[in-house]
Amino acid sequence: MIKIYGLIIILVVLSGVGYGAVSYYNDTQERIATLRDNNAKLEVANKSKEEALKTIQSNVEKTNKLNKELQGKLQDAEVYQDELRRKLQKHDLTRLSEKKPGLVEKKINEGTQKLFNDFESITAK
Repeated sequence: MIKIYGLIIILVVLSGVGYGAVSYYNDTQERIATLRDNNAKLEVANKSKEEALKTIQSNVEKTNKLNKELQGKLQDAEVYQDELRRKLQKHDLTRLSEKKPGLVEKKINEGTQKLFNDFESITAK
């Protein structure tokens, strides 16, 4: 009888160890699957981040290039502004308009019309 009880105890212990091993194996496999899924998600997120970073770098380069172009155009406009300022200081428009009002009016109207045409062509695009 003792042998039967000993055998039952051994079977119970072995069954417990076997159940524990199977549970450990199943839990480990679930963790591996979860980690594999998380790794795939991280790889996708990393690729997305790298693409976004490349796009941002490209945009920064384009912005810098456009900024340099605009800076050059601004300098040209400032030179032209200084040139116009010198011309206007050189000519006394008040005295000229008193002496030749028709000529001054015609020039101003032509300049204004040219300016309006330029604005219209720019905004029509």
